[in-house]
Amino acid sequence: MFGQGRGLPISEYFQDSFSNGFAYDGGSSSSWGARVALREKLSDDVEWTTVYAYGGVLTPLEEMSGPLRDSLRNTSRNSVGSNISWTYPKSHTKVTAGYKWVSGSALSRLDNYGETLFQMDPFVHISVRQQLPRFGLGHWEAMADCENLLAQGYVPVITKDGPAMLVPAFRTVRAE
Repeated sequence: MFGQGRGLPISEYFQDSFSNGFAYDGGSSSSWGARVALREKLSDDVEWTTVYAYGGVLTPLEEMSGPLRDSLRNTSRNSVGSNISWTYPKSHTKVTAGYKWVSGSALSRLDNYGETLFQMDPFVHISVRQQLPRFGLGHWEAMADCENLLAQGYVPVITKDGPAMLVPAFRTVRAE
């Protein structure tokens, strides 16, 4: 799990030296789930994808009295997401925009495999990919990904170690 907070015990939280972000081992989790997806080519340049998923995620208990790990439980959640992708034929620029809704608080990802397979990140996301001219070996492309643009899904918690904000999907802008 990932989050934001300061002054948390070093033995439990792996703190980022340059920010107030941290990584935390939420403990083991196991659940089953299901996914239904539909991908439709609307035209030569436009594609629409929608995905429904059901599965388990880590969620906090209403009242946290002990260590954070002891205050987490596995809860079933639903999610529905939709993407629309458009490719400009002349330059082969591909723009994808979409939204994935999750039915309640979630501290872990509901469907990691499906998110990767269908490029369906939680909440509002936009991606731009541009094919680069061929040089050297392979296929080159520039890309810019903007994820969780509205900073949704953040879960504030107060633990015995202090206040923290747990984040299932950080708001990020990434370019490569």
